[in-house]
Amino acid sequence: MRTATIRRSALLVCLVALAACAGQPAMAPADTNLRIADAALISGSPVMAAEMLETMLRADPRNAEALIRLGQAQLMQGNVAAAEAAYRRAVAANPQHIEARIALAKLLLDRNAAEAEPLFAAVVAAEPGNAAAHNNLGICRDIQGKHEAAQDAYRRALAINPDLTSARQNLALSLAFSGRAAEAVAMLTEITNAGLGGRRARDNLAVALALSGDLAGATRVLREELSAAEAQKALEAYRALRAP
Repeated sequence: MRTATIRRSALLVCLVALAACAGQPAMAPADTNLRIADAALISGSPVMAAEMLETMLRADPRNAEALIRLGQAQLMQGNVAAAEAAYRRAVAANPQHIEARIALAKLLLDRNAAEAEPLFAAVVAAEPGNAAAHNNLGICRDIQGKHEAAQDAYRRALAINPDLTSARQNLALSLAFSGRAAEAVAMLTEITNAGLGGRRARDNLAVALALSGDLAGATRVLREELSAAEAQKALEAYRALRAP
Protein backbone atom coordinates (compact mmCIF):
# COMPACT_ATOMS: atom_id res chain seq x y z
CA MET A 1 0.00 0.00 0.00
CA ARG A 2 2.78 2.45 0.89
CA THR A 3 4.61 1.72 -2.39
CA ALA A 4 1.44 2.48 -4.35
CA THR A 5 0.98 5.74 -2.45
CA ILE A 6 4.56 6.80 -3.14
CA ARG A 7 4.11 5.92 -6.80
CA ARG A 8 0.92 8.01 -7.11
CA SER A 9 2.62 10.97 -5.41
CA ALA A 10 5.63 10.78 -7.70
CA LEU A 11 3.38 10.44 -10.72
CA LEU A 12 1.40 13.55 -9.82
CA VAL A 13 4.60 15.58 -9.54
CA CYS A 14 5.43 14.67 -13.15
CA LEU A 15 2.05 15.35 -14.74
CA VAL A 16 1.21 18.88 -15.82
CA ALA A 17 -2.19 20.19 -14.78
CA LEU A 18 -3.95 23.28 -16.12
CA ALA A 19 -6.77 25.49 -15.02
CA ALA A 20 -9.74 23.74 -16.58
CA CYS A 21 -11.36 26.81 -18.07
CA ALA A 22 -9.81 29.64 -20.04
CA GLY A 23 -12.22 32.24 -18.74
CA GLN A 24 -12.87 33.78 -15.35
CA PRO A 25 -15.55 32.43 -12.99
CA ALA A 26 -19.02 33.45 -14.08
CA MET A 27 -20.35 36.52 -12.30
CA ALA A 28 -23.75 38.16 -12.21
CA PRO A 29 -22.86 41.68 -13.45
CA ALA A 30 -25.72 43.31 -11.57
CA ASP A 31 -24.59 41.96 -8.19
CA THR A 32 -22.62 44.77 -6.59
CA ASN A 33 -21.52 42.65 -3.63
CA LEU A 34 -19.96 40.05 -5.90
CA ARG A 35 -18.13 42.76 -7.83
CA ILE A 36 -16.76 44.17 -4.58
CA ALA A 37 -15.70 40.69 -3.44
CA ASP A 38 -13.95 40.14 -6.78
CA ALA A 39 -12.12 43.44 -6.39
CA ALA A 40 -10.99 42.43 -2.89
CA LEU A 41 -9.70 39.08 -4.18
CA ILE A 42 -7.85 40.72 -7.06
CA SER A 43 -6.27 43.25 -4.72
CA GLY A 44 -5.06 40.51 -2.37
CA SER A 45 -7.53 41.09 0.44
CA PRO A 46 -9.09 37.65 1.01
CA VAL A 47 -10.17 38.37 4.58
CA MET A 48 -12.26 41.33 3.47
CA ALA A 49 -13.71 39.30 0.60
CA ALA A 50 -14.55 36.37 2.90
CA GLU A 51 -16.33 38.62 5.40
CA MET A 52 -18.51 40.14 2.68
CA LEU A 53 -19.25 36.77 1.10
CA GLU A 54 -20.17 35.16 4.41
CA THR A 55 -22.60 38.02 5.02
CA MET A 56 -24.17 37.35 1.62
CA LEU A 57 -24.37 33.63 2.33
CA ARG A 58 -26.18 34.11 5.62
CA ALA A 59 -29.00 35.64 3.58
CA ASP A 60 -28.62 33.31 0.59
CA PRO A 61 -26.79 30.11 1.66
CA ARG A 62 -27.15 28.44 -1.76
CA ASN A 63 -25.55 31.24 -3.77
CA ALA A 64 -23.04 29.24 -5.85
CA GLU A 65 -21.26 32.34 -7.14
CA ALA A 66 -20.61 33.56 -3.60
CA LEU A 67 -19.54 30.08 -2.46
CA ILE A 68 -16.98 29.77 -5.27
CA ARG A 69 -15.46 33.11 -4.35
CA LEU A 70 -15.48 32.17 -0.66
CA GLY A 71 -13.49 29.07 -1.60
CA GLN A 72 -11.00 31.26 -3.46
CA ALA A 73 -10.68 33.55 -0.46
CA GLN A 74 -10.07 30.58 1.86
CA LEU A 75 -7.40 29.19 -0.46
CA MET A 76 -5.64 32.55 -0.52
CA GLN A 77 -5.51 32.31 3.29
CA GLY A 78 -4.16 28.76 3.15
CA ASN A 79 -7.31 27.18 4.54
CA VAL A 80 -7.74 24.24 2.17
CA ALA A 81 -10.36 22.43 4.26
CA ALA A 82 -12.59 25.50 4.39
CA ALA A 83 -12.13 26.06 0.65
CA GLU A 84 -13.13 22.48 -0.08
CA ALA A 85 -16.22 22.85 2.10
CA ALA A 86 -17.21 26.00 0.22
CA TYR A 87 -16.74 24.35 -3.18
CA ARG A 88 -18.75 21.30 -2.08
CA ARG A 89 -21.56 23.59 -0.98
CA ALA A 90 -21.43 25.32 -4.37
CA VAL A 91 -21.70 22.01 -6.24
CA ALA A 92 -24.53 20.87 -3.95
CA ALA A 93 -26.35 24.17 -4.51
CA ASN A 94 -25.98 23.97 -8.30
CA PRO A 95 -24.77 20.58 -9.58
CA GLN A 96 -24.68 21.92 -13.17
CA HIS A 97 -22.40 24.84 -12.34
CA ILE A 98 -19.24 24.36 -14.42
CA GLU A 99 -16.96 26.61 -12.37
CA ALA A 100 -18.04 24.97 -9.12
CA ARG A 101 -17.17 21.54 -10.50
CA ILE A 102 -13.83 22.77 -11.81
CA ALA A 103 -12.89 24.43 -8.54
CA LEU A 104 -13.67 21.33 -6.49
CA ALA A 105 -12.05 18.96 -8.98
CA LYS A 106 -8.81 20.95 -9.08
CA LEU A 107 -8.67 20.96 -5.30
CA LEU A 108 -9.21 17.20 -5.13
CA LEU A 109 -6.86 16.31 -7.99
CA ASP A 110 -3.72 15.69 -5.94
CA ARG A 111 -5.32 13.60 -3.17
CA ASN A 112 -8.53 12.06 -4.47
CA ALA A 113 -8.29 11.53 -8.21
CA ALA A 114 -11.17 9.04 -8.15
CA GLU A 115 -13.53 11.73 -6.87
CA ALA A 116 -12.10 14.43 -9.15
CA GLU A 117 -12.50 12.28 -12.30
CA PRO A 118 -16.32 12.41 -12.58
CA LEU A 119 -16.25 16.15 -11.91
CA PHE A 120 -13.87 16.75 -14.82
CA ALA A 121 -15.85 14.23 -16.92
CA ALA A 122 -18.99 16.29 -16.31
CA VAL A 123 -17.13 19.43 -17.38
CA VAL A 124 -15.97 17.94 -20.68
CA ALA A 125 -19.47 16.58 -21.31
CA ALA A 126 -20.86 20.10 -20.88
CA GLU A 127 -17.91 21.82 -22.61
CA PRO A 128 -16.44 19.33 -25.11
CA GLY A 129 -14.14 22.04 -26.47
CA ASN A 130 -12.45 22.63 -23.08
CA ALA A 131 -8.95 21.30 -23.76
CA ALA A 132 -7.70 22.00 -20.25
CA ALA A 133 -10.51 19.96 -18.72
CA HIS A 134 -9.68 17.01 -21.00
CA ASN A 135 -6.04 17.34 -19.91
CA ASN A 136 -6.94 17.28 -16.23
CA LEU A 137 -9.33 14.38 -16.78
CA GLY A 138 -6.40 12.47 -18.23
CA ILE A 139 -4.34 13.21 -15.13
CA CYS A 140 -7.10 11.83 -12.89
CA ARG A 141 -7.10 8.63 -14.90
CA ASP A 142 -3.31 8.27 -15.01
CA ILE A 143 -3.05 8.62 -11.23
CA GLN A 144 -5.50 5.74 -10.90
CA GLY A 145 -3.51 3.60 -13.34
CA LYS A 146 -6.08 3.92 -16.15
CA HIS A 147 -3.44 4.84 -18.71
CA GLU A 148 -5.28 3.96 -21.91
CA ALA A 149 -8.28 6.08 -20.91
CA ALA A 150 -5.90 8.85 -19.85
CA GLN A 151 -4.21 8.81 -23.25
CA ASP A 152 -7.59 9.17 -24.92
CA ALA A 153 -8.27 12.29 -22.84
CA TYR A 154 -4.89 13.83 -23.69
CA ARG A 155 -5.41 13.14 -27.40
CA ARG A 156 -8.80 14.82 -27.23
CA ALA A 157 -7.17 17.85 -25.60
CA LEU A 158 -4.55 17.97 -28.36
CA ALA A 159 -7.19 17.63 -31.07
CA ILE A 160 -8.78 20.78 -29.65
CA ASN A 161 -5.50 22.60 -29.05
CA PRO A 162 -2.46 21.07 -30.81
CA ASP A 163 -0.21 23.61 -29.10
CA LEU A 164 -1.13 22.49 -25.58
CA THR A 165 2.36 21.41 -24.51
CA SER A 166 1.19 20.20 -21.10
CA ALA A 167 -1.15 17.66 -22.70
CA ARG A 168 1.61 16.50 -25.05
CA GLN A 169 3.95 15.99 -22.09
CA ASN A 170 1.26 14.14 -20.17
CA LEU A 171 0.52 11.89 -23.15
CA ALA A 172 4.21 11.04 -23.42
CA LEU A 173 4.46 10.24 -19.71
CA SER A 174 1.31 8.13 -19.83
CA LEU A 175 2.82 6.12 -22.68
CA ALA A 176 5.95 5.63 -20.57
CA PHE A 177 3.89 4.51 -17.57
CA SER A 178 2.12 1.95 -19.75
CA GLY A 179 5.32 0.36 -21.07
CA ARG A 180 5.93 2.53 -24.13
CA ALA A 181 8.87 4.51 -22.78
CA ALA A 182 10.73 4.69 -26.11
CA GLU A 183 7.80 6.59 -27.67
CA ALA A 184 7.72 8.87 -24.65
CA VAL A 185 11.43 9.64 -24.93
CA ALA A 186 11.00 10.56 -28.60
CA MET A 187 8.05 12.85 -27.88
CA LEU A 188 9.70 14.59 -24.94
CA THR A 189 12.99 14.97 -26.80
CA GLU A 190 11.08 16.74 -29.57
CA ILE A 191 9.42 19.04 -27.02
CA THR A 192 12.68 19.93 -25.25
CA ASN A 193 14.59 20.40 -28.53
CA ALA A 194 11.91 22.88 -29.60
CA GLY A 195 12.52 24.83 -26.38
CA LEU A 196 9.00 24.14 -25.10
CA GLY A 197 7.87 23.19 -21.62
CA GLY A 198 10.88 24.61 -19.78
CA ARG A 199 12.38 22.84 -16.79
CA ARG A 200 9.30 20.63 -16.35
CA ALA A 201 9.71 19.17 -19.85
CA ARG A 202 13.38 18.38 -19.22
CA ASP A 203 12.52 16.71 -15.92
CA ASN A 204 9.83 14.67 -17.66
CA LEU A 205 12.33 13.62 -20.32
CA ALA A 206 14.51 12.33 -17.49
CA VAL A 207 11.51 10.40 -16.13
CA ALA A 208 10.91 8.78 -19.52
CA LEU A 209 14.57 7.92 -19.90
CA ALA A 210 14.61 6.34 -16.46
CA LEU A 211 11.45 4.36 -17.22
CA SER A 212 13.08 3.14 -20.45
CA GLY A 213 16.01 1.85 -18.39
CA ASP A 214 18.42 4.54 -19.58
CA LEU A 215 19.53 5.75 -16.15
CA ALA A 216 22.71 7.26 -17.56
CA GLY A 217 20.67 9.37 -19.99
CA ALA A 218 18.28 10.40 -17.23
CA THR A 219 21.21 11.41 -15.03
CA ARG A 220 22.75 13.40 -17.86
CA VAL A 221 19.54 15.40 -18.35
CA LEU A 222 19.10 15.97 -14.61
CA ARG A 223 22.71 17.10 -14.14
CA GLU A 224 22.10 19.99 -16.56
CA GLU A 225 20.42 21.78 -13.66
CA LEU A 226 20.94 19.69 -10.52
CA SER A 227 23.86 18.68 -8.34
CA ALA A 228 24.92 15.03 -8.25
CA ALA A 229 23.10 14.54 -4.94
CA GLU A 230 19.91 16.20 -6.21
CA ALA A 231 20.01 14.16 -9.43
CA GLN A 232 20.36 10.95 -7.43
CA LYS A 233 17.41 11.90 -5.24
CA ALA A 234 15.30 12.57 -8.35
CA LEU A 235 16.28 9.22 -9.84
CA GLU A 236 15.15 7.46 -6.67
CA ALA A 237 11.74 9.10 -7.04
CA TYR A 238 11.57 8.03 -10.68
CA ARG A 239 12.35 4.44 -9.71
CA ALA A 240 9.20 4.52 -7.58
CA LEU A 241 7.25 5.10 -10.79
CA ARG A 242 8.52 1.77 -12.12
CA ALA A 243 7.15 -0.14 -9.13
CA PRO A 244 4.17 -2.39 -9.95
